Amino acid sequence: MTDSHPISNPDRANGKRLILVVDDEPSVRAMVLASIRVKADRYKAVEAGNATDALAQAREHNPDLVLLDVALPDHDGFWVCHELKSDARTSHIPVIMLTAMGLASDREQAVKAGADGYIVKPFSPRALLEELDRRLT
Repeated sequence: MTDSHPISNPDRANGKRLILVVDDEPSVRAMVLASIRVKADRYKAVEAGNATDALAQAREHNPDLVLLDVALPDHDGFWVCHELKSDARTSHIPVIMLTAMGLASDREQAVKAGADGYIVKPFSPRALLEELDRRLT
């Protein structure tokens, strides 16, 4: 499978897919990053702790997928998702919401913002990796 976006780092050139992990809780980011490291031969991650940094990281690194929390300190994840999907530079990137907000109305808001998937916390690391594999391999 060839990427439609340019190779922007050596890991992508070696076949690794880049994932942007966005969560304001360092412990949650650490758990997600530990899950991703299980498949370090396939995936590499960069991280952001707020909406502003998330957009900057997405534009700089052009990740293959974004795992995005809803509750962020500066803007919510729905706003971040909408911004990513509205920008020609990042609109192609799949966005998976990874959040404790599990109501049907939350899922509907994610869909309206352009999210490609929705995982409710607490999550199973195995289920997370299966979702990454399904979307990125």
